[in-house]
Amino acid sequence: MKCVVVGGGGFIGSHLSESLLHLQYEVTILDRSGATYLEMLSQKGANVVTGSMLEQSDLQNTLSGADILFHLASTTVPKSSIDDPVFDVQTNLVGTINLLNVAKDMGVKKVIFASSGGTVYGIPRVIPITETHPTDPISSYGIIKLTIEKYLALYKTLYGLDYCVLRVSNAYGERQPVTGAQGVIPAFIYRALQKLDIRIWGDGSAIRDYIHVTDIVSAFLSVIDHKGEPMTFNIGSGTGHSINEIVKTLEEEMEEPLELVYEPSRPYDVPVNILDNSLAKQVLGWEPKVNLRNGIRQTLDYMRAQQGHP
Repeated sequence: MKCVVVGGGGFIGSHLSESLLHLQYEVTILDRSGATYLEMLSQKGANVVTGSMLEQSDLQNTLSGADILFHLASTTVPKSSIDDPVFDVQTNLVGTINLLNVAKDMGVKKVIFASSGGTVYGIPRVIPITETHPTDPISSYGIIKLTIEKYLALYKTLYGLDYCVLRVSNAYGERQPVTGAQGVIPAFIYRALQKLDIRIWGDGSAIRDYIHVTDIVSAFLSVIDHKGEPMTFNIGSGTGHSINEIVKTLEEEMEEPLELVYEPSRPYDVPVNILDNSLAKQVLGWEPKVNLRNGIRQTLDYMRAQQGHP
């Protein structure tokens, strides 16, 4: 079976691509030129296409003969999507519609999309959040993710293109960029190892559902053979932790205090987000294996080795 991973050279995509290769799938990756892990994945046996979802020829080259399409690409994060929503629409929404058009024309059997459990729901009305919770995103990023979900349902209705949506909570783990606007755990670890202060938006009470990248990958693998309803699943740990808890755990693992700087809160940050993952457990037989402390320890050990720390 041939799998295509759009965004396969990034953080989650590289872990997924590596796992698919290990399971003996034929893997083709489409990602931008210079994506961090393309060379490593090429050496492991992946076919790498550098290009864009906005270019028809790149999509045709990538999707030729494909059975399963994993869509993990995104050019924005919540803050950048608000700063330039036109760019968000042009690259992510228009790019995805291009992708779906080529996928249906080339006979792709199924699209598996990485949506955002942290943003599509907006400010929660109940905790934990189930898949039936109202969707009222407060960032362009969340609006575009939700709109892509709607287009997937439309293409299923019009053209029979099968799909699954995984609404992933706050991802973290090895290989996550440390200088971007997402991923507080690797960012905190990086700054702590560099003896830099750690900036926290708000008072540190914001609660998020953190899930390790290996658990995310296992969820993606679990939906390859899933048929029929339901098509949308929350993929999270099911447990909430505040930013202050993250700091405390990291201080305990590093056995030293961290220097903290508290900044004003941001209007697009929801106060709490915890996903109910019971549907994925029941239907897919999936459940997270890595708890927060072990995940932080694994990420810390990895980043220490990367930076040459003992």
